[in-house]
Amino acid sequence: MTQVVAQKAKVAALEVERDQDIRRSSRINRRDIEQRAANIDLLNEIKDGGLTVDAELARLKEMEGDCEDLVASAVVPDCSISELDLPQISEDSVDQIGGSSVPDDSASS
Repeated sequence: MTQVVAQKAKVAALEVERDQDIRRSSRINRRDIEQRAANIDLLNEIKDGGLTVDAELARLKEMEGDCEDLVASAVVPDCSISELDLPQISEDSVDQIGGSSVPDDSASS
């Protein structure tokens, strides 16, 4: 019976992993399709004469500066453990639960 439960747990874990892989692949494929569509649109615009290489380079340089400004102004949260709202545990409660890891000198006297 224990083996059946273990096998079911393994199957469930594999199904979760498979679902995550499918979602990951789907996101990657959507991003690739969007990139290809953007490339096709750009090539069509260049082909039709509506865009020159120099104009596109200037536009991209301007976008690069905007992106750098956004990154520089982004607020990065402090992820240090001191900022976490963790419950406080007193030494007395640790002693009651599992004993102190520090030897008690009064017991040896």
